[in-house]
Amino acid sequence: MTSLQSNSQLSPSGRSHANLSSIHIPLSAYHFRFTVTAETTITFHDFKGSALRGAMAGYLKRTYCPEWRAERTDPLHQAVCPVCQLLSYELTPEEGGDIRRPFALRPPLTTQNVFTAGESFDFGLTLFGNQFAYLPYLVLAVRAVGEDGVGVRGENGRRGRFRIERIDAVNLLSGATQPMWTPATATVQVATLPITHEEVLQIAHALKERLQSNAMRLTIEFATPMRLIQTGHIAKEAAFFPLMKQVVLRVLDLCAQHGEGRPDVMLKRDIFPAADTVMLVADETRWWDVTGYSSRLGREQWLGGLIGRAIYRAENWDALLPWLVWGEVVQVGKNVVKGCGVYRLSAG
Repeated sequence: MTSLQSNSQLSPSGRSHANLSSIHIPLSAYHFRFTVTAETTITFHDFKGSALRGAMAGYLKRTYCPEWRAERTDPLHQAVCPVCQLLSYELTPEEGGDIRRPFALRPPLTTQNVFTAGESFDFGLTLFGNQFAYLPYLVLAVRAVGEDGVGVRGENGRRGRFRIERIDAVNLLSGATQPMWTPATATVQVATLPITHEEVLQIAHALKERLQSNAMRLTIEFATPMRLIQTGHIAKEAAFFPLMKQVVLRVLDLCAQHGEGRPDVMLKRDIFPAADTVMLVADETRWWDVTGYSSRLGREQWLGGLIGRAIYRAENWDALLPWLVWGEVVQVGKNVVKGCGVYRLSAG
């Protein structure tokens, strides 16, 4: 790709605001797709991510965390316990920002809720930063969930079981796939198909060119519930500003907590002026009320959010596109560890 930097105009501070590459985001992401086959009938509620994450978390706590029953664990235990780091890590006051877990779940993106024996489906896990130490725990958790059962209990009192057919490393932006494990292989190969900021910029540049041929209209398809909080209230309409704000805040926190440090970004200076110019052209979203159970909170939890698509238009998307592409990778909003906040970008 031809660099856009040479054609940019620098602001007095030295920062380029005229192109897509003016801000470097020091983050990497690795996605792993699990393809499984039902061995007995598996019945999910409407939102499958909650059941998958809950079953995985239960196994990890019971098996690998000696303090899993404690209401609150001490900082020393959290510092050395991989399960706590995955599921219940707490920030120090110096770190700031919201707690961002080092992974996100991408649930089966199908409306099918019942899988009979022999039927297959897939779901994915995304790790942020170089967090490969967690991968063996996650693979073992998926295997254990398949053996122990997941979903709604049947008449026999048991949940449906599955077996892992294959594990693949997947680049969510390019679609490139690299096999990591099949029943014919003895060990799980650590495949690396990292998503980095350089690739995000390439995707953003290609999307920019398509937008220029489509009246600068950007379509966002919300594939799983998008639950955003704006000024203390749940955003139940597809307004662009709350989405953009939460995308940037999530990426910044991930950089600080799991990347190479928080980039020098000020929302009021670098993001808000551009976000304010974006217009909602068509809103084809709806609010999906769905609940799940939170073992951490010990109660039912609302997971509902916007699904469907919305179309936006802006004269200039340069300052926003890299962040939005990153949002496709990291997922956005509440409950991403349960599979919420998956969206896709397209032009037109």
